[in-house]
Amino acid sequence: MKTNHGAVGPPEASSSSEPPAIATDGKRRVVFLNPAAERLLGVRQKDVLGSELSSVLSREAMDTLARSAILRIPGAVPHAERAVYILDPATSSCPLSKREHEIVALLADGYAALNIAARLNLSHATVRNHIQKALRKLEVHSQVEIVAIALRRGWVDRQEPRWNAASAWSQGVTSAARDARHHPASR
Repeated sequence: MKTNHGAVGPPEASSSSEPPAIATDGKRRVVFLNPAAERLLGVRQKDVLGSELSSVLSREAMDTLARSAILRIPGAVPHAERAVYILDPATSSCPLSKREHEIVALLADGYAALNIAARLNLSHATVRNHIQKALRKLEVHSQVEIVAIALRRGWVDRQEPRWNAASAWSQGVTSAARDARHHPASR
């Protein structure tokens, strides 16, 4: 068994095909978290090791944990028990509504809220409301965090943005060109 830099400790993850796993001690403190679990739960090992499970995982991550296979390893003394949670990536379903998911996917593609509103034929305020609901559901504070979580958990595809300023410029879609098309009298 290979250990981290020759030190005694948990084995290193040997491949990305391993199932996501997290282990706790008898006091439910995190003692191990493999890279697949980091991606699935949206946390980093260095941030959670030694911390009590429910204090470092979101409600959604705790729900995923509750649906996992649990291997309990009894200890020789009280509170020496270990619990290993083998997570099923399929149980990490997206808590967002269909419209919120659609908007987050467009954010991930590089669209701003105003562009999303135009594309989906919604008001800018409605798009902002959907983004705010997604922020609350995922317990985060920025659109960047929403996109990061959605990408890490596989709710949206990792693609090159479909729209960016350079592509708009190369297609002649500048503010002056757009204004000329939409306001012919101003020419």
